[in-house]
Amino acid sequence: MAIWRYLEEHFPEKALLGRDAKEIALVAMWERRMDLNGFTPAMEAARNRAPGLVGRALPGPHAYDQIPALADRSLKRIDNFYDDLEEHLQASPFVVGDTFTVADITAFATVDFATAIGKPLPATHTAIRRWYDVVASRPSSLA
Repeated sequence: MAIWRYLEEHFPEKALLGRDAKEIALVAMWERRMDLNGFTPAMEAARNRAPGLVGRALPGPHAYDQIPALADRSLKRIDNFYDDLEEHLQASPFVVGDTFTVADITAFATVDFATAIGKPLPATHTAIRRWYDVVASRPSSLA
C-alpha cells in the first residue's frame, strides 16, 4: 500500500486508489476483500501444504508447523472467493465499477497465484474470465 500511495502522489492522472472520496473508500474496501478473501487463503494453502515449507508455514524468523486442515479450508475459501467475485463481476466491468484500480491488481494476482497452487479459475466463471482477459491484455500485465 505504501508503494501504491507513493505512485498515486507522483502520477495522479492514473488514479489506481480512486478519483474521489467515495471511490477511494470503495477501492480500499474492495482491495482489502480481494486480499483477505482471495490472496490470503491462497497463501495459507500454499504455505500449509508445500513440502519445501515444512516448519515454515508462516513467514518470519520463527518456525511454525504446517496445518493440513488449514490448507484444506483455504482451498475451499478460494472456491468461495471465485464464486463471490463471479457474482460481483457479472454486474461490473472491473472490481470497482468502470475503472481499473488496485483492487483489480490484487484480484488478478490472486487468480494467478491460486492457479499456480492448483486452484485455477473454473471454466463456468465467465464474468471473471472476461475481466481477467481484459486485465491480462493491459501493457502493465504483459511486461
